[in-house]
Amino acid sequence: MIILSPSLVAQLGADPNVNNPVIGYRNLVTTANITATTQAEGFPATNLANPATDLLWVADPSGDEYLTVAIADSDPVDYVGIARHNLGSAQIPVSIEGDDGSGWSELVGETLLADDKPVIFRWEPQSLAGVRVRMQEGSAPPEAAVLYVGRLLVIPRRIYVGHTPMPYGREVTVINGVSESGNFLGRIVVGETRSTSVSLKNLDPAWYRQHMDPFVAAGAESPFFWAWRPGTYPYETGFGWFPGGVPRPTNDRPNGMMAIDFDLRGVA
Repeated sequence: MIILSPSLVAQLGADPNVNNPVIGYRNLVTTANITATTQAEGFPATNLANPATDLLWVADPSGDEYLTVAIADSDPVDYVGIARHNLGSAQIPVSIEGDDGSGWSELVGETLLADDKPVIFRWEPQSLAGVRVRMQEGSAPPEAAVLYVGRLLVIPRRIYVGHTPMPYGREVTVINGVSESGNFLGRIVVGETRSTSVSLKNLDPAWYRQHMDPFVAAGAESPFFWAWRPGTYPYETGFGWFPGGVPRPTNDRPNGMMAIDFDLRGVA
């Protein structure tokens, strides 16, 4: 899911590029700059600085909980990404706040997520001294495995056909039970992921070299957030990685326009 700030909703409402894909790969969160109001024993906030989805931060039962990221970089930031969390199922109201140096103010208002799928909170790019996630009390203590804070990459070309939205790209590993006589006895699901493929064409050669290539290079090691058509389908986001080798671009046209295809596998 992708959640927009009110000011960005107003700005993008008349923007023809509202459905351009976005990628959240830039991440300023480190073990040195993230803190939490509380953390359960064995589940520290520093786990959120590791993109592994099996290492959780879990809060101790309390009231309002804050995850705070101090930012030393002056470059603008415009998103928070959270993956492998319980904020939807535990009915935890979530909002995003920023500190521009004069104190904390709300960037993205209070939201109740519909589920526990990867979520992107997005606002207008601005330089901030800190960003924090506010989580109010729900039915269980909040937990999450991945927290990204940074600047989104906005792809200048939209995707129209041939793409499987990531929530629907189910890959299920099962064990089938079959009797000696050939009867079906049942199935056990032992694992589940999501996958899709992305095809981008007619990319300006200068734009590709300046913006897309750094993402591809970073994707060799780190996963990223993906939203293929944020305006029309805000629920169809994902958090994933290149499952094979690093994709390579091709020269698509005589005028130098570039194309690149890549596979994406991610958490369910």
